[in-house]
Amino acid sequence: MSMESVPMRWVIAASFTAEPVAAPLAFWGDRLGQPIEPVFAPFGQVFQQLLDPASALATATGVAAVLVRIEDLDGAVSELAAALRAAAQRAATPVLLAVCPPSPARQTADEQAARELLDAVADVPNIHPVPVGGWYRVPDPHDAYAEQLGGVPYSPAYFAALGTALHRTGQAIGTPRPKVLVVDCDNTLWDGAVGEEGADGVHIGAERRAIMALLAAQAQAGRLICLASRNAEADVLAVLDRHPDLPLRREHLTATRINWLPKSANIASLAAELDLGLDSFVFLDDSPVECAEVAAALPEVLTLRLPGDAAEALDFLRHCWPLDIARVTAEDTQRTARYQAERDRRELRASAPSLADFLAGLDLAVEITPPRPDQLERAAQLTQRTNQFNLSLVRTTAADLAHSTATWLAVHVTDRFGDYGMTGLIGYRLVGSVLRVEALMLSCRVLGRGVEHRVLAHLGTLAEQLGAETVELVLHEGDRNQPARDFLASVAAPGPTGYTLAAADAAQARPVVATQAIPVDASSSALTDAPRSAAPRSDAELVAWIATELGTPEAVLAAMGGPVRPTTSSAEATPLQLQVMALWAELLGEAPTTVADNFFALGGQSLQVVQFMARARQAFGVELPVDLLFTPAFTVAEVSAAILALQLDQLDTSISADLLDEIEALSEEELEALLAAEETGDRR
Repeated sequence: MSMESVPMRWVIAASFTAEPVAAPLAFWGDRLGQPIEPVFAPFGQVFQQLLDPASALATATGVAAVLVRIEDLDGAVSELAAALRAAAQRAATPVLLAVCPPSPARQTADEQAARELLDAVADVPNIHPVPVGGWYRVPDPHDAYAEQLGGVPYSPAYFAALGTALHRTGQAIGTPRPKVLVVDCDNTLWDGAVGEEGADGVHIGAERRAIMALLAAQAQAGRLICLASRNAEADVLAVLDRHPDLPLRREHLTATRINWLPKSANIASLAAELDLGLDSFVFLDDSPVECAEVAAALPEVLTLRLPGDAAEALDFLRHCWPLDIARVTAEDTQRTARYQAERDRRELRASAPSLADFLAGLDLAVEITPPRPDQLERAAQLTQRTNQFNLSLVRTTAADLAHSTATWLAVHVTDRFGDYGMTGLIGYRLVGSVLRVEALMLSCRVLGRGVEHRVLAHLGTLAEQLGAETVELVLHEGDRNQPARDFLASVAAPGPTGYTLAAADAAQARPVVATQAIPVDASSSALTDAPRSAAPRSDAELVAWIATELGTPEAVLAAMGGPVRPTTSSAEATPLQLQVMALWAELLGEAPTTVADNFFALGGQSLQVVQFMARARQAFGVELPVDLLFTPAFTVAEVSAAILALQLDQLDTSISADLLDEIEALSEEELEALLAAEETGDRR
């Protein structure tokens, strides 16, 4: 079995019966290539799971999820917040928190308590709220009858939304996120062609404004927003300038490529300018021609064709999972401004006579200190996003860093143009007389400025202070960390696991700078200048399928049912029996083949009995007797007969067994007509 097929263990603790969420979790795990093994803590033991260091939740190795209703807490909201904070500090895995809807009668009172709970844990890096209602609308999420029967308070649609939102949040935490969004303008940001209709002639309706607001929020969360349009630059920028009330403004933009070049060339140029790999780019355009051109020339770029209709395009973006952001750090909010400051640095570099003059003019300052607890999320981001100068290539989380036995140092860089923020991370151990550096990564934004040499000098000085004689830099070679390998080869000697040099030599590390003139980067870089990844992206179709086809809980439920349908023909079963078989197929994932099939023989469990009773009540208007459903008589035929008998009992008349058989053979339309006649008193 390959590593990819090993199920990921999700431990779920809930204040209500939550087992129905297992089916949508399994559906998404299978569709996205990472099977999920859900493990449910005992019913109602949320506090016990959070407070016991040996509980299943506390020892989870994949994902820990806490699902609560405020009304189940008996007022202990602050106590739950304290337990969550304590558990998250101990946990080695992400903790997902879903605050689920209250009963209708408690909605007003419990909504405030829910906000207080989320606010109380908002600063805990390892707790990730699950915005079920923000992503998916379920008009009536409650199922009072199923709750009465078995403590299952929600409808199948809500459980589909909950399972989808849980998996979507897990994806946002555990998979690499794109760094750059390159966006078309005409019929994407606005309706119409600005070159033909002018800046005042294009139409920017409510949906287009919402798209702009979504992109502005992406910029504020750390994504770099770039425009790529086949237009005159003055025309495009005039739209933004003449409509200052638009949500998307110039300050949200990192760069633009508004010209008549192929968009693939423009995207490659942006990648070269920003010094980011093409596999960190997403391209959004409504034109199938433009999308095909970029996908063919730059397969690393995630190319997504937006629907032409503004409302559909907005829905697409709201359900485009790669755009989800699990948590926004202070570093994220400053990213656009820092890339804009980088343009000023490039101008200085272009005017500097030599690299030495350029470095001297930067007034560079490097500070290396242990990361604060509130900086662990950013430190984890560095492990997940840094590729080119990354010695270990190990991806980790804030919880992993908090529990690591290594010593960690954060690298902060500033110059006269601004603050780069936390741009590096070091992890080391003292092993005898060796300072063993097991992790060293630097953002590509500070490379080529001598920062790497200053970091090495700091490590050399630190080694001397700790009494170590040697600095060992452990290296794991990858497809994309050639810059790190080149640096190590220039300063140290290769060894079995990496590179070593004397502590005294490391302490004296200085950049070797040229005094001759340096070349200026061209803004119109060729395709070969852009950083490339080793393998093309292949998930555009999957992303688009989710965004267009699975944006509602009802669509997810339908997809979960998939090809599972009853195989008995209408000639072999009554319409009522076929309806029962369809309900079983949805619940069990396996369709009955005959009316004699037994619910438990098909894999049914007691919880699914409760779900079937609730669905039967909704579909047929009857409450099935429990003593029938927990016996060998729980077959399609027997249940259908019981449903029909209960429906006929509602007619308030006695019928013979022969008449019952006759009525059971009626079509659905004929039966509905009979019941309708009874309700109106039209008995003939």
